[in-house]
Formats: sequence, C-alpha cells, structure tokens
Amino acid sequence: MQVIFTKGSKRYGQLRCVRMDGSETQTQMPEQGIAPHDMIHYVVEKRLHIQGAFFAQVRAGADISFSLEHNEASLAVADKTLIWQTESIVESLQSLLWSADTPTYAGFLYLLEQSCSNRKLALPEVSQTDFEHIINEIMDLTLEWQGMGEGQSLTLKF
Repeated sequence: MQVIFTKGSKRYGQLRCVRMDGSETQTQMPEQGIAPHDMIHYVVEKRLHIQGAFFAQVRAGADISFSLEHNEASLAVADKTLIWQTESIVESLQSLLWSADTPTYAGFLYLLEQSCSNRKLALPEVSQTDFEHIINEIMDLTLEWQGMGEGQSLTLKF
C-alpha cells in the first residue's frame, strides 16, 4: 500500500492511502511541527511489524475517518490490544519528540509504562535497538517533512 503524506497549510496536511487493488482512502491530518502523528504510526507499525493496528486495518480496506470505517476484512485484522499498545507507543514517542531533550530509551520506557498502565494494558516489547531505529527514522522524516512546501508529498510503502 502507498501511504502518501501531503504537506498542507500550517494547520492541516493530508494522509492518503492507496491499496494494491487501487482503492484509496484519505483524511485531513493535523500539522504539529514534528512528523505528523500518522507518520509516527507508520514508522512504529512498519518497524515493529504490527499487523493489527491502524495501517494494517487501512490496508485491509478500512476507510480513514475520525474512527475507522471497517469492512469485514479490516475487522478481521483489527486487534484491540495491539491498537491501544501501538497508540501508547506513538504517544510516548510524540511526547519525547516534543520535549527539548534528546529522546532516550529510559524516557521512552517510562512514558510507555505510564500510558499502558493508564489503559490497563500489558507493556509491549520494544527493544532499545528498535527504539533507536524508530527515533532515527522519525527524525529523518521530520527533517524531510519540515523542508517540504505546501502541496508537496512524501510517498512511503506499507
């Protein structure tokens, strides 16, 4: 699936996903200074091979909206625990990236433990190596994203 991030105004960009069968779905995406939330999802889900969260559901046919609009295939791959664990990972990474400090694995684990505890979830396993790869890719994508002008797109494959 192609995942296309298009830079918009200072307020909203656009996320468009084009599936292998040619069908597509899209939504507005808030700009936030760092890589957009959904771009962080992309990096996390791809690096950790998560097959039951946002992008796997979209690839299976869910339409992007405020809450995903599912079809039978996307419901079949959806995994509620993975969805919320992934959201906890993404939120923890965003918090680290918004701070002025250099992101650390210890800081990430602390935030992830807090997020998962609040959601009453088991802590997902994210190795220090995976964390470092994820942070490096997000930082690279953030630089690329920040350097783009309105209307320019970044196409990734999921």
